[in-house]
Amino acid sequence: MKKILIDTNILISYSKGFKREFKQLLIDQENNKSELYINPIIISEFLNDKKLKNKTNLIKANELLSLFSLANINKETGILAGLLLREDKIVFIADAFIAATCIQFNLALYTDNKKHFRNIKNLNLFTS
Repeated sequence: MKKILIDTNILISYSKGFKREFKQLLIDQENNKSELYINPIIISEFLNDKKLKNKTNLIKANELLSLFSLANINKETGILAGLLLREDKIVFIADAFIAATCIQFNLALYTDNKKHFRNIKNLNLFTS
């Protein structure tokens, strides 16, 4: 079974009507062929959209988030993220936590920002 962490940019694109190929991953999850995850960093990035001040939009956003399992961050995640930042493997702290989550839980990362993660050798990037 494929275990995949879904990056914020994929969620945003899908919620705007793009990334139709992502729909297949949701179907695969329903058929127990894949397991899709998000982490608290991704949740906070996704929910900071000002359009979510509209109650209907917020309900739809939360319905989308409910489709995913949670890969929670903890001390180990923080240590891994700090290492990635210290070794200049990654620039942004949010991306460091996303990469660290994937490494910690052995998840592939589905993202459109592959260049942000290209220097991390033990990170598996998912391609649709």
